[in-house]
Amino acid sequence: MKLNKEGFITHYLISGPKEIPYTAPITDINQLRYEKKLRSIIAEHPAECPTEEIKLEADSELKLPWEYYFSYGNWFVDKSSFYSNLTKVELVAAVNLNVSEDMVVEACLWSYAAIDLWINKVKAVVLEEPVYKPIARKKFTMNLKKGENSIYIKLQNLGVRDTRNLFGIQILKAQSDITVTLPDSEAVKPFIVASEWLSGVILKGRILQFPTNAPVGTRIGYDSKSPDVTLSSERVQWVDISGKSEVELEKNRPFVLLSVPVRGKELRRKFEILEEMKPVYLNKDTVEENLQEVYERISDVVKLDRGENIGFSLMNILARIKVNRLRMDDIDNIYETLDQIESRMDCADFMVCALIRYIKTNALDDKMKKRIKEVLLNFRYWMDQDGADAMCFWSENHSLMFYVSAMQAGELYPDEFFVRAHKTGRQLQESSRKKVLEWLADMEEHGFEEFLSGIYMCITFIALLNTIDFSEEEITEQATKITDRLFYMISLHTFQGSVIAPQGRVYRDVLYPFQQGLQALVNMLNPHNPYSYGEGWLGFYATSKYRLPLEYVSLMEQQVSTCYTSGNAMICLNKTRHYVLTSVQSPCEDTAFIRWENNSFDEKSDVNSHAYIQSLNERFHGTTCFEPGVYGYQQHLWSAALAPDTIVFVNHPGGPCDESSMRPGYWFGNGVMPAIKQIGQAIASIYCIPEEHPIDFTHIHFAKVRFEEWRECGPWLIGKKGGGYVGIWASREKEAYNDQLSEAEYRIYSRTAAYLCVCSDAAECDTLDDFLVFCLSYEPVFSEDTLSLHTSKALHLIYKRADDRTQVI
Repeated sequence: MKLNKEGFITHYLISGPKEIPYTAPITDINQLRYEKKLRSIIAEHPAECPTEEIKLEADSELKLPWEYYFSYGNWFVDKSSFYSNLTKVELVAAVNLNVSEDMVVEACLWSYAAIDLWINKVKAVVLEEPVYKPIARKKFTMNLKKGENSIYIKLQNLGVRDTRNLFGIQILKAQSDITVTLPDSEAVKPFIVASEWLSGVILKGRILQFPTNAPVGTRIGYDSKSPDVTLSSERVQWVDISGKSEVELEKNRPFVLLSVPVRGKELRRKFEILEEMKPVYLNKDTVEENLQEVYERISDVVKLDRGENIGFSLMNILARIKVNRLRMDDIDNIYETLDQIESRMDCADFMVCALIRYIKTNALDDKMKKRIKEVLLNFRYWMDQDGADAMCFWSENHSLMFYVSAMQAGELYPDEFFVRAHKTGRQLQESSRKKVLEWLADMEEHGFEEFLSGIYMCITFIALLNTIDFSEEEITEQATKITDRLFYMISLHTFQGSVIAPQGRVYRDVLYPFQQGLQALVNMLNPHNPYSYGEGWLGFYATSKYRLPLEYVSLMEQQVSTCYTSGNAMICLNKTRHYVLTSVQSPCEDTAFIRWENNSFDEKSDVNSHAYIQSLNERFHGTTCFEPGVYGYQQHLWSAALAPDTIVFVNHPGGPCDESSMRPGYWFGNGVMPAIKQIGQAIASIYCIPEEHPIDFTHIHFAKVRFEEWRECGPWLIGKKGGGYVGIWASREKEAYNDQLSEAEYRIYSRTAAYLCVCSDAAECDTLDDFLVFCLSYEPVFSEDTLSLHTSKALHLIYKRADDRTQVI
């Protein structure tokens, strides 16, 4: 086996991850600093390489079996996961490198974890401590002897929320002189054969084409993607396809797993059928009828699947109360919720927020009252209160939830003692009230940091509902204005029924705007727009006094050309009847722009102020002060669309394959931010990826099946749908690539690349040929020497790398 084209080793035996609950005898009033301390002490670095014989299915030093690792298109061993509670994570891996003569090879180790690596049982390189971001990179020398050379890797990490349990080994030179084998090679051979077969499968429309007939026991699984954790064992329906040369996939089932059995195990690959990803309409005429249907759909879900076999049920129970469909086990589900809150798992604040709404709107028996009181008096409402856990306090939605829940819990029990806060309820209410007011004032002044977020806007919305419904008049009025502002921004960016927008935080559903959680709010305001489940958060609205700003519905249909700020971002929008172009500017060239100050580096800052928490959030969840060369997180930077299902954009992936569970991911966020400028009908962008980042390509999302007509014309890709046209130009050669999506991606394998995206409509161009002439009239020219992109029109862009220390943790 060979290295991949970038020089990475892609075949390994692994054992783990081994995951055990973690505690340490330290605390800190700053959760980010606390987690950094834990990372600094969690790893133990043994001097000696383990000596056990490595055999498939035998136990490793972790007392877990050795397995063959397969992840289609991955350059890394990637066992990233989400941990709701503090966890110690360990993984070991082994591989052999073969050379025809003694040689010294330069290599690079990439990881977010602590790593020990031995070559022929001699310690070769160490990464001392895990990091959250950016990825650590360490060059080292491999002294390889003629023949087979064993490599053994030990990974250790702190599991806390989204955790990058991954590593990669890249050979920098002499790549063609090295081949790869695995320990226990005869036993591993069937796995390698199966992985090569899976890698050779091609998706054409709804046809899966196989390189040879499917091995015996090969299955196709259709994943329903049910949001209900109680149905997780039933989500995938399997069909045996042994011996087939190709398979036509079923209609209306877009999520497909392909599984090949090997020695009692399975290797799997995912596919996604683009043309089967369609908007859902509820077909209700009025807001009231539509909301009734929404509540019924939320009530159908027993518990929202939060991963790790965890289910959150209270928002569904709130909806079931509204539609009079309570289940026999709902009281048990509420008690389970109380246990979840008591454990202080990540997102326990979501459930506290739901619990307070439940208390405020329902009669309780004495047993329930007693248990609720016990849980709320013992909850940890902020970082400076007693305890240690994995809760995230500082994001835009989390911070408001903690503030308002503490304020309202204190009000519920004014004379009781909150043991972790060391305050009476009255004291907790007053101190938290100040934070609520700070949050609201900051939002009025600067706007949303998680602006237009595909999922987090829904969560911010329900935190605002609690603020509106259960607070004094002054706070209610402020929170109502901010909620109206949320709907104004959503309406402004609604194009043909779905939000097309840059986003402060986003996930992979950026590919399908009509399915993002945010669409639940779009449909709520205008029932004629597509619906999404939105994790069921709208169950809160069933008992809210907030009234929707229906006057914004007309804004959804209006043509708009504007620029405005939110957080530190300058957002541009050009929305017409036939296309929409929208982006954040990187850097912001508005001379009136003043970046709000990140004060988290100042030891004299008030760690309990919202300004400090906002600064922590910028460091962890990514800045909205977009600048070229700054490490990115989950920010989506620009889009061009002819319809909600026909969207074009470019990003620099955080991981090398669609299977990656990184933040930033493959299709969402950016590993490193580009320079971006939008003027009129065009967006220019320049990417310059530093050597310190492992992913050396950018890629275009251009789904051919979504266009009525499309064409590749040299450096241009152009397409037509309805009365709109979109074209994208790349400064470097494009290479078509298929992963989970087929016929939707072009990669540009260069650390430096420029793009120009242009839109037009039938008023300017009668045909696709006319549009090509229009595109060519821009005459884009990119200079790699000066990192400048010039056009024949007013759009010019120069890349000047910025440095932002807020983005290093």
